[in-house]
Amino acid sequence: MSIITRETFHFLRQIKINNNKPWFEKNRSVYDAARAEYLGFITKLVEGIRKIEVIPEKEPVKYIQRIYRDIRFSKDKTPYKSHFSSIIDRGPENRKCPLYIQIKPGGSMMGGGVWDPPAESLKMIRQEIDYNGAGLRKIINAKEFLKYFGKISGNKLSRHPKGYDADNPHIELLKFKQLFVQRNFEDDLVMSNQLIPEILKSYKAGLPFFGFFDTALAE
Repeated sequence: MSIITRETFHFLRQIKINNNKPWFEKNRSVYDAARAEYLGFITKLVEGIRKIEVIPEKEPVKYIQRIYRDIRFSKDKTPYKSHFSSIIDRGPENRKCPLYIQIKPGGSMMGGGVWDPPAESLKMIRQEIDYNGAGLRKIINAKEFLKYFGKISGNKLSRHPKGYDADNPHIELLKFKQLFVQRNFEDDLVMSNQLIPEILKSYKAGLPFFGFFDTALAE
């Protein structure tokens, strides 16, 4: 099974309402069925990605992130996530932008790019933008990129970053502190056989964007 069904969406809605251990343990068999369905989906998706780009050999089950929340430093102490998610490494080490997948009622999406990079990585990214901002603009203005993503997402500085002039031709790109793309999916699409093909189309459209940062962060 590679399709996300209404039963899985129902479980995710219910765990959001009943986010506690007694309810979860009582409904563990429902969770196991939903997780198995998500595993089938991820397995099929990874097979499709491998036809587009060589990625590391990895058992699909290892792409499934834990449903348990890390509540150590969070004010929100609810123990469980109300979504399924995966980070799919593109590898090898010179590819720095993994693919993120999230299945959630009203919040399913795919995305990739650079999320909260450390200071040294952000410095390297800005150097690449300063050097080849025209190349990045060509990527983000491409027809397929605009069709599936529309724009770059991420937090930005309100002023130009230190070390760059305000009149730099790429100053708006240089202001980004995060640079990622995201495509959201309606629930009806998620619960259809079109989700994986749509993710794969988006993935192909995003590869030049991911590649720009692979280059920027190459050691």
